[in-house]
This record gives sequence, structure tokens and C-alpha cells, in this order.
Amino acid sequence: MVKRKKLSNPASTGGSGVHFEAHVQASFVTLMLTGGHAPCLPCWPIAEIKLQSKIDGFDTDDLVVVVENMNSNERRKLLAQIKRSITITQGCTLFGEVMQAAWNDFNNRAVFSRDKDVIALITGPLSVTDAHNVQWLLNQARHTKDVDEFFRNVQQANFSPSKSAEKLEVIRHHLRGANGGNDVSRGELYDFLNHFHLLGYDLGNEFGVVLSLLHSHISQFQQQYPQWVWSRVVDIVQTWNQDAGTITPSKIPDDLLGAFKQRVVAEMPEEFKAAQEKPKTDWTQHPDATYLALAVLLGSWNEKNECDIEAINQLLGLSYDEWLKKAREILHCSDSPLSLRNGIWKVVNRAELWSLLGSRILDQNLDTFKSLAVSVLKEADSAFELPAEERYAASIHGKVLKCSHVLRKGIAEGLAILGSQQEACDNCSQGQAETTCILVIRNLLIDADWVLWGSLNGLLPTLAEAAPDEFLDVVEKAMRLTPCPFDELFSQEGNGITGDNYLTGLLWALEGLAWDEQYLVRACVALGELACHDPGGQWANRPANSLVTILLPWLPQTLASVDKCKVAVHTILQECPDIAWNLIIQLLPGQHQISSGSYKPTCRKIIPDDWEKVVTHKEYWQQASFYAELAVTAAGQDTARLSELIDHFDNLPKPAFDQLLQVLISAPILNLPEDQRLSIWDHLTKFTNEHRRFSDAKWALPDNLITSIEHVAQQIAPTNPFNLHQHLFTDRDLDLYEENGNWEEEQKKLNTRREMAISEIYHQDGADGVIRFAESVDSAGQVGQALGAISDSVIKSTLLPPFLGSADNNRRALVSGFIWRRYHLGGWEWCDDLDKSDWTPEQVGQFLAYLPFTKETWDRASQWLQAQECEYWTRTGANAYQADGDLSDGVEKLIEHGRPHAAIHCLGRMRHTKQPIDISQCVRALLAAPTSSEPSYAMDRYHIVELIKFLQTEPSVNQDDLFRVEWAYIPLLDRDRAAAPQLLESRLVNDPEFFCEIIRLIYRSKKEGQPPREPTEESKAIATHSRRLLRKWRTPPGTKQDGTFSEGRFTEWLQRVMEVCTESGHLEVALIHIGEVLIHTPSDPDGLWIHRAVAAALNNREADDMRDGYRAGTYNSRGVHCIDPTGKPERELANQFWSKAEDVENAGFQRFSVTLRGLADGYNREAERIIDDYSGPEDD
Repeated sequence: MVKRKKLSNPASTGGSGVHFEAHVQASFVTLMLTGGHAPCLPCWPIAEIKLQSKIDGFDTDDLVVVVENMNSNERRKLLAQIKRSITITQGCTLFGEVMQAAWNDFNNRAVFSRDKDVIALITGPLSVTDAHNVQWLLNQARHTKDVDEFFRNVQQANFSPSKSAEKLEVIRHHLRGANGGNDVSRGELYDFLNHFHLLGYDLGNEFGVVLSLLHSHISQFQQQYPQWVWSRVVDIVQTWNQDAGTITPSKIPDDLLGAFKQRVVAEMPEEFKAAQEKPKTDWTQHPDATYLALAVLLGSWNEKNECDIEAINQLLGLSYDEWLKKAREILHCSDSPLSLRNGIWKVVNRAELWSLLGSRILDQNLDTFKSLAVSVLKEADSAFELPAEERYAASIHGKVLKCSHVLRKGIAEGLAILGSQQEACDNCSQGQAETTCILVIRNLLIDADWVLWGSLNGLLPTLAEAAPDEFLDVVEKAMRLTPCPFDELFSQEGNGITGDNYLTGLLWALEGLAWDEQYLVRACVALGELACHDPGGQWANRPANSLVTILLPWLPQTLASVDKCKVAVHTILQECPDIAWNLIIQLLPGQHQISSGSYKPTCRKIIPDDWEKVVTHKEYWQQASFYAELAVTAAGQDTARLSELIDHFDNLPKPAFDQLLQVLISAPILNLPEDQRLSIWDHLTKFTNEHRRFSDAKWALPDNLITSIEHVAQQIAPTNPFNLHQHLFTDRDLDLYEENGNWEEEQKKLNTRREMAISEIYHQDGADGVIRFAESVDSAGQVGQALGAISDSVIKSTLLPPFLGSADNNRRALVSGFIWRRYHLGGWEWCDDLDKSDWTPEQVGQFLAYLPFTKETWDRASQWLQAQECEYWTRTGANAYQADGDLSDGVEKLIEHGRPHAAIHCLGRMRHTKQPIDISQCVRALLAAPTSSEPSYAMDRYHIVELIKFLQTEPSVNQDDLFRVEWAYIPLLDRDRAAAPQLLESRLVNDPEFFCEIIRLIYRSKKEGQPPREPTEESKAIATHSRRLLRKWRTPPGTKQDGTFSEGRFTEWLQRVMEVCTESGHLEVALIHIGEVLIHTPSDPDGLWIHRAVAAALNNREADDMRDGYRAGTYNSRGVHCIDPTGKPERELANQFWSKAEDVENAGFQRFSVTLRGLADGYNREAERIIDDYSGPEDD
């Protein structure tokens, strides 16, 4: 029976939680009144807000926000549970209740539409761990392509946050409880996370970011008293909340509606606004107008780059010094078209200036520009000499282009301006401007290899505008080359973190050309052909996606007519049938509700400035009907396509709906062999079952349409039980339930149907038929469980022992399910009574491995296998959740048989259930795991860290053992996981000899006469661990066990380190590392922000290296951070360190103060750089 929350009167609760809840609900009412948008949903107007919606059938009932598309009247919902304070842990019952409600609604099709509606937990401030890790999990679920990629990313230590696996287990734990104690499959978990959101609101008090934003929304209508309006909204919400009401704009009181009326704004007439114009320079008559015209073609250059300087000399025909004198004079004009910032020269308003000065250009100028453009742009990027994963750091490796990026970009834009404003060159030969652009594109890209295409990636959209026809020609020819350069570029695609996508430029170029009706068909066909080459990847920029974006019926990204768009689709269907099929499906109604648009041309003024595409209702449905009918026609008699189209029955306009029904009962389909039309029947059945089950939902089709589909399904239904029952055996049991409500009852009914189906197949085709059936369905394990309900010696002898140890996954799943079911029906008596006399030890071990991981199984492994019980322990899945008692015996056996990861998993379970843990077992498992060949478990990192934290708190642990454990797992022990190598840090702090040894393991001696040793793999690994230890070190020397700081200990420790490292030749690097950790020094008892003993050491005349380390440690401690375009954070840091410098200088530590002032100056320079980067002039 599904657990449900009790229906309660909202007024019966009280406290700050209700206050917070009312404010959150009021925030959505404010958004509805101000025309704002709800989070996590499409940007559609808010139509209604349900408060305390339990009575409407929702379990996530604090708030239901409904938005509506004004064009299609489609509605979407946000179901929200509001909790001011919550922790995302296994022990938090409140989070368990939220998950129970969310899971119930997620599986209730009557109130929740998957892939459309969303569920959210709205909270006050969360812990940093909960907020960071859970948001990362939810974002990963939404941004990965499938469930396997999601779990891969979660399990990658260097990719996922430290607690992500732990928090995922918390969610699984609560969903298991919500699912009646049954594990939720990976697919269902992934699907749920795609629909679940975590929203943080700092409401409920007088101050907060959200409240300020809400006041800003209100101020657009009521500038004088936004606080009063907000209070009035909260009052209304609290009143409606008591009655579990639904708020719509029409039901808002008149006084509040009046506060949100649009104000009539009087605006000064345009003729009064114009200030007295300043005199403008007539650049056409300027003495250097010709040079300025040539500069327009270049656009930008870096005066510090020799290649750029040579380009200037070549095009202008004079030395750079001569040009600089002219440019300097032009720069100082009040309306100068030149700008200079950080050595980068730019020509602004280039298109306008070209229209004025183009007549200054002659044929020989264009010839020079053509040669220059080809020579500059044809340079291959040497970054491609590096492996793909290292190219992000190409500049560090010295792999950079000779000419600057700004020059290359400027030349490409110059070509686009030349090609789009050819008429400006009225003193050139006829067609010379166009010919120049064509020849540059041809010479650049004809027969270009993948490296050159990749090198020009960012410039291709601009180059395409220079000569569209020629660009399309070279793209089309490139796709016919062998090898095709685009195939290699696809293979070079990275993962989005340190990798790159080298085809985005080509996609944007084709998107830009598609805006023009004369290029639409060619551009779309080119994208279609490119999609044929696309193997798929993690980046969203894909040729198929570009096609959908361009042709989307409700927001087309082209100026072409509807008829021309139809021609484009028809042409793709002829040239690339498979790509066209997927495109047509994506263009059907309901497939794409959001679009960010496509790339727009910048130089060719194809799109009018005041253009705004408005698709009428009639135009939209005209296109929707066309694509739907085309989909039916394109499907033809292809059963795979027809099956896919059946899933979209509810989105097909009536003519296409009827057309598809006729195709499905046509003679060619009815005459197909039963096994070939099985897929069609299966999809029809799933579709009608879902709509029958959720017939009350708004998205469900009317009864008469469902009946007509069912009539078709009856005509093509298989008669052979082998085919008829295949749809019952999947891992998605919920899809097979006939009714909502009692899940346990529905599961029993489903199990009965499965058993009857297998019984029928067995009596018709025998055991061999059941085996063939298991090989043809999605879940052979379900077949095995149903088969286990039949007590038959033939079945038993067919499966046991022949299928034990089979390499075939379906057969393994079949026998596993069979054994599991027979065990649950017959218990150990059935297992014991089996004749195993002719079984091999391997088969016995595998048989036991399919049984629950309990002491009874372990005992039989010992009895039945004796000296060969490894055959069980090396095969068992070791599911610790199946054990009903002490796991310590199992842990010991797992360690004994080389399964330390499985042992760690069990120890983690014991830790969670508060079972006593044998310290020796724990240490042995942890020390064996790093060198074991056993695959690790998904939760290994979490369990390992928790077990190490347990060992660190146990006084009886042997310190040498703990030292070895911490050393083995240094990479996992970081403060993001609330863990640290405590013993190792303690050794660093209290034992100067140990610190010096770590330094020697990493660095070579600077002493003369000591030859460098060739590092072995072992020494490299030790050095890597040592570096990690020093990077994680946060406790400064001199710190006592109780956390206080001892001046004497610090002085003695530092003195000894200096003696030892001076002797060994490692003093410089040792002092740098010491300086890095000293940034964590506590304040002095007298109030100085740093302890005076440490300040004195840093101020020492000989402590330059230590001060350098302090400076580096300070910079690095900031970590990854967001950039504020105002530079405010950097200014604050500069002020902070300037103040600290003053304090230590006044305390007598002037050398140390110089270092701190250097930090302050560095942050100030960083602020200026950021402001400069974000406020530079835009290119025209």
C-alpha cells in the first residue's frame, strides 16, 4: 500500500515554518501579478496557484503553480513542498516525507505529466554540503545524455563533488522507503532526478536577496510603497491558505489588482531630446582616409605582436612607425573610429565607415588584402599537435598562432564587410570585391584538412557571410572527400570540461546562412549531410539540433516562407532519409517547447532591425499538420518508424491521426509475419494502457479515440503466446500496472500475469521455448522468477546446473531469477534437496552466489565447497542489505578471498547500522583495496572516508596502521568530505624530521655533487602522495593537540627544519611550503591578526622564500571563483590586505608588510583588468 500524508487543515499548523511557507507562496502570487515567470518551467504566464492542494489529489501539496502557453493553451505544473529547515540525510524523517510525496506524485499520471511537469523542494538556507552536492547531482541528471553517463560521472573521483555519491545514496534510501521498501531502478531514479529541483529561498525575514527582487518586481508598478503591497499579498495568501484555495488573477481583490496596473508614462518628444550636436569629422575628406579605409579591412591588431605589425606594413604599404603617427592623430579626434586598449587597436563602426570610405579602395588594394587574408588565416593552429584533453592549456605549452586572435577575427570580419557591401568599392573593377571574397574562401578551404577547419572554427560564421555560395560549395565538397575532415573533427570532440567542440563554427555558419531564403535549402541539406557523419557526443551543438532550431514551426529561424521550409524538409528526406525522419518527429507538436534561437548573421543585414517573427495560430497548425502527415508518409511500412510514430499519437492532428490508423490496418501491415508486427502492437498496447490508466488526466485522449486505437491493436495482435506476452517482461513495472493506487496489489496482479504467461509458453514450447523467450525480452530475470513458480523436474534439470556459470547474460539472469524464486517458495529445504553430486565446484559456488548474502549461505559455502569455498566468495555480489545479522564473518571471508572492496561495502553497511566493527578487519580491508584487481563499488569513496574517520576516533587503533591507511587514501581525505589526514598532519606539525623527509621525497637536492636519480614508478607514486599531503596541509606548525598555538614549539620546529634542509639542499622549497601553510596561522593573544612569532619568522631578513610561499598560498586559497565584472571582490581583498599590511608594519614587521602590500596591489590590478575586459568597446 502506498504511504500518503494525512490531509490536514493548513491553519492547524504554526511557527516560523508556516511564516516561511506563506512568504514563498506569496512570492509566486507576486510573479503572477507582475508578469514574472515561475522557476523550472517554460517562460509562460502563471495561470493559477493552488495552495494546500492535497484535496485535489496532490501529495506534494504546499504549492502547485500552473503556467499556460498563450498560443497553444498547453499547461505545465510546478509541484512544490516548502520546508524552511531540512537536512538531506538518511536520518531526516522530514526529507523522507518530502521524497514519499514526490515519488507518489511522480508516478501518478492523473496529476503529473512526465517530461512536462516538475517537482521542487523549496527550502531556506541548506548546509554547504547539501546544497553543493545535491544541486550537482540534479544538474548532472539533467545535462547527461543517459543513465549510464550520469552514474559514470557520479563515480569519477576527480569529476564529482566529494559527497555526491553519499547524497545520491540518501535519495535512493528515501525513495526505497517511498517505493514500499523496494529498490528503485537506476532508470527510474535517473528519470525522477530529471524532474526534481532544489530551490533555495531566503524569505521569512526583513532582509534577503529574494525579498529585494520581489520588491523590485513590485516597484515596476508601485514605486512608493512596495513593502505595503508585499504585505498585502502575504495577508491574502495566508487567508486563502486556510481554505486550501486556488488563486487566479481574476480572483485577486480589486485594491491589490489596482496596485499592479500599468502606469501611463509620458515621454518627452524626440525633437526636444536632441542635444546640440558636436561638429563631426568628415572622414571622407580626411588626409589619411585611404589608410583608414584599409584599416577597416583589418579591423583590429595587437601592436605587441610582430606578425600583426607585418600585416599592417603589407596592407598599408608603409612602415608601422609611419602608420602609428597617423593613427595617433586619428585616435585623438573626438569622434575617432579608432580605439586603443592594452595594446589592442580596433576600428569601431566598421560597416558605417566602410560605406563612406570604400571608394578609396582600388584593385591593387584588394589583391594585397586577398594575399594577406589567405596567408594569415591559412595558418594551422599548433594546439592540434597536442592531445585533445591538453589543448585547453595550449598557450602554456607554447602552442599559439603567430598572428593574434584579434587580427584573424578582424580580417574575417573585413571579408564579410567587403562581401556584403560590394557597392562601396565603386572605384574597383566590376565584381572585384566579390571575386576577392570568393577566392579567399576557395583558397582557404578547398581540400582543407581537419586541422585547418578546426583552426578556423571560430571564424567560419563570419567567413560564410563573405561569400555564401562559395562557402556552401566548399562545405559540400569537403563532405565528399576521403577521408572527410568533419569525421575527424567529430572524433576530436571533448567532454566540455577541458575538451572542445570544433564544429560549432560550421554549425553557426550554416544557421546564419539559413536566415536567407535563397540559401535555406542548401544550408539545411548541408546540415543533414553533416548529421549523417555525426557519431553523437556530449555537446548540445549538433547538426540535427540546428535543423530543428531553424525549422521549428512556432519559432522558425529563417526569413523563408512556409512553403520554402517544406521544400527544405522534402529535400532532406530525399538526400538523408534517416536524418529527415528524426527531424520530422522533432517538428511534431509537443516535442520542443523552448528554443534559444539560432546564430544570426552580423554583417549581411538580412534580418531587418525591427523584424519580429510572429507565427499565427493558423500558420502553426498548417505546418504541424504538414509535418504530421509527412511523418506518416515517410514511415511507410517500416515497422520501427511506425512504432515510434505511435508514441506520438496524442500529438498528431486529426487528419494525420486517421491516416496513421489506416496505414496500421492496411494489407501490407496485416500480412506481415507476427514477429515483425509485434513491435507495432506492443507500442499500441502501451499507449492505450497509459491513456486508460490516466483517463482523468488532461493530456489523456478522449475515450472514442482510444477505442479506435484499441480496435486497430486487436486486428494486429499476435496469437502466439511467445509474442503475445513479451511486453510483460521489462524492468518498468509501473508501466504495466492497470490502475493507480495500491502498488502492492498491482504488483501481485502483474506477477500473476507473468506466471500465467510463462506457464502457457512452457506448456506450448517446453523449457527450450521459455529459454528462447527469455532471450527475446528485456528482462530475462523476470522470466526466471515467473518460471520459478512452476515446480517441474524438467525445468530444474534444464537450468541446473547447465546454466550456472554461463557466459550469456540472458541465461545468467534467467537462472538467477529462477533460483531466487524457488528459494523464496521452498526455502533452504529446496536448496538442500537438490542433487548436486555431479556439479562442479564452480557451479555450486555460482548457485550459492545467486542466493541471499546471509550466514545460512556462508555456512553452506563452507559445508558444500570446503577447501574450494573461494568459488562462492569470488562470485557473490555481497549485497550487505540482504544480511539479517552480523556481517563480520562475511567481511573476513571477503578479505581472505581477495574482495576488499566488497568487504569495505559491508563494513560501510555495518557502520551505518551501528554494528560493532573489528578494527583489524577494517584496517586490513582498507590497506588491501588500493592494490586489488577487484572492481570498486559505486559507494566505495564514501564508505572509505567514513571508515577512516571511524579509525581516527578509536583510541585503540595502532598508530602505524592508521598512518598507512591515511597515506594510502590521501586523495580522498579532503575537507570537502569533512575528512583530513589527521595523523599525517599531526606528524607534519610535531615532527620536523617527517616534514623534511616529505620534502626530500618530492624534490631533488640543490647541493652540488649529488647526481639526479632516475625516478621509478614507485618513487613517482610516493612523490605524488607527498605533494597531495602538502597541498592538503592546513595546520601550521606550533599548533598543539587542543588547537592552541605554542610559540616555543613553532620556533623549535622551524629551527630544526632549517638545519636539516640546509644540510640536505632543500631549504628553499621547504620554506616555500612552510609559508603556504602559515596563511592558516591564528591571531595573536594581543589582538594582532597573525601570531607575532609567525610574523617575526616571516619578517626575517633571510625569509624571502617563506614570504613567497605565503604570497602563493594566499592567492591559491581563493580557489575557483566567479568573476564579478565590477571587480568588487578584488577591491575588497585589496583593502583587506592593505589593512593587514598596515597592522604588521605598525607592529614592527616591515618586510612582511611589503609582501602583504604586494598582495593588495595584485588584487587591485586584477580588479582593473576585469573591469577593463568587461567594459571594452564592442566590435561593430
